[in-house]
Formats: sequence, C-alpha cells, structure tokens
Amino acid sequence: MSEPGYAEAMAELEAILEELESDELDVDVLADRVGRASELIKSCRARIARAQSEVEGIVTDLEDFDADAEGDDPEDEDPEDDDD
Repeated sequence: MSEPGYAEAMAELEAILEELESDELDVDVLADRVGRASELIKSCRARIARAQSEVEGIVTDLEDFDADAEGDDPEDEDPEDDDD
C-alpha cells in the first residue's frame, strides 16, 4: 500500500480512533488497527519534520537575503565629502 498524504492519513487515524472508541471493534482486528495507526502516526511525524526543515531553510534564505539587501543599501554608505 502506498503511503497516504498527510490529510488522508489524518482522516484514516480519525476513523481508527472512532473504531477503537466503539464497542463494536472486533478483538481479532484490534492489533491490526493499532499497528496501522502507529504506521500512520510515524508517517505524519516524518512529513511534519520534513515540512519544518523546508520552512526553516526558506526562512534562513529569506533572512540571508534581507541581510544582503541591507548591506547593499546606498543609504548605509558614508556620503562622499563634497566640501571643495
């Protein structure tokens, strides 16, 4: 089975949780459902970690860009001496 997207995984986790909370869950499938929930949680955590890393990289790039842009600001340069 291919790994579901984050939203699909969360929806499946919700469904599993509802099953676990109901009295109708067959004991024979309990371990399978808990195992699947564990896989989904790991997948979601990995996706969150990847997204966090990507966002941090983007923010760092933006901060570097802002720092470079501020360093290139002509208003920050010393004005030339025009006293003749």
